[in-house]
This record gives sequence, structure tokens and C-alpha cells, in this order.
Amino acid sequence: MIRLLKIELLKVTSYKAFWFMIGFYLLLLALMIFGIPGLIDYVAEKSGEPTQFRIFKAIVFNFPDIWQNIAFVASFRYFIKIILGLIVIILITSEYHFITIRSNIISGYSKNDFLLGKIEFIFLLGIVSTVVLFLSGLYLGFIHSSSTAIGDIFGKMIYLLAYFIELVTFLLFSLLWGVLLKRTGLAFIGLFVYLIAEPIIEYNLPKVISPYLPLNAMNNIIQSPNTSLIKVKTPDFNFDFQEFVSFTDVSICVGYAVLFVFLTWWIIKIRDI
Repeated sequence: MIRLLKIELLKVTSYKAFWFMIGFYLLLLALMIFGIPGLIDYVAEKSGEPTQFRIFKAIVFNFPDIWQNIAFVASFRYFIKIILGLIVIILITSEYHFITIRSNIISGYSKNDFLLGKIEFIFLLGIVSTVVLFLSGLYLGFIHSSSTAIGDIFGKMIYLLAYFIELVTFLLFSLLWGVLLKRTGLAFIGLFVYLIAEPIIEYNLPKVISPYLPLNAMNNIIQSPNTSLIKVKTPDFNFDFQEFVSFTDVSICVGYAVLFVFLTWWIIKIRDI
């Protein structure tokens, strides 16, 4: 398995577009997370009521709720994870464009090895993104949190795992589009069209069915930001905060991940290369 991942890493080292996009993604992720405190300070200064915003800032970046908050921001719909999705599409469609998939098979790769290498690379992207989120949360948490007890620091870190599962599932979805359409431009268009189409489909479906649509199933894992402290500070604020990561939501998302892998494997298996 490590051999397959090493081969995938050797392939991407020659892609300047990959390094540009992955650097842009990590920079955007860090700026988004670290920019929130500055944005809150700016709004507080302009509002003339800095005390309330300082309270809000303490709530947002307080251990252990910070993990839920930054995971929610990083996973929010398609905002920045679409960049990683595009990276996956570029890498898989490049295999078809430069016929490296055929070269790999002739050189002794099986189709299963080819797919497994791509899946391992997707997991690596998910791990790197989650680690960046973890380090950002530690830094911001230690600066702004009123408590640095071990239980508080590592409480709610389940949301980082939830973020990882959601991100990997989305990247497997992107991989499916790349394998299905083979051409970079067509795969981009297919993915974007579906991102637009699912909300329209959802609008015309009964509410009992809409949560089971693929993108909704991914986004349902992390549904809202901070819970406990916001409730304490604003008891009259009527909002249905997420209290925990639902096993049902995770299971549905993982089910879709397995489905995406199966469909990708099936397409590769039956298609001539």
C-alpha cells in the first residue's frame, strides 16, 4: 500500500498546477480560520459595542467548542473543499489524457492497484487538511480559551474526525466524476452542475428524503457551530444547535463513500483503457 502511495506522490511532484492549488488551498484554509478573530475585532470596532463581540470571540475560540466551530467553517458546503475536489479531478483526468493509466497497467499495475493508489492519495489529502485544522485550533484555542485543561483541550475533537470523513467522501465523489467523464473540463462542468442541481432537486423533494441526497448527507455530519457556551451566554437565542456527531449521519456519509468507490471501480473495470 505504501508503494502505491509513493508512486502517486512521484506523479504529482511534476504537476506545477498541483503544487499551486494545494498551496492555495492550505493558505486559504489558514487565512479563513485565522482571519475570523481579526474580522470579529474589526466588526466590534465599527459597531461601537466591543464588549459583546469580545464575549462572542471568547465563545467561538474556547476549548473544547473551537473544534466544532473551525470544522464547521472548513467544511461549510463547497466553499474551499472544492479546490481539493478539483485537484483530484485534474490528477485522475491527467492519467487518461497522457495515457499513463495504460502504461501503468502494461507495466504490471492492476486496475485495482490504480484505483487503490488514488484512494490512498485522497486519504493523504484528508489527513493533511485535518492536521492543518488541528494545529490552527490548538493555536487559537490556547490564545483565546479561558481553560486549558486536558479535558477541555481534547473535548469535542470528534468533530475533526467528522470533518475528515466528510472531506474524504467529497473527494471520492470528485474522483468518480473524473473517472466517469475522463476529460478535465467535462469533469469540472459535471461536478459544478451537480453542485447547483442538488439544491434544486432537494427543493422539489419531500423533506424526509432530501437529507439523504449525497451532498446533504456529507454536510449533515457537521450542521452548526458552537453549542454550549452560546446557549449559556444567549439563553433566549432560538437556534437548534448541534449537540453531537450523529452516528446515523456518519454512517450515511460512509455509505456514500463506499458507493462512490464501488462505482469508480466498476467504471474502471468495464472500460477499455
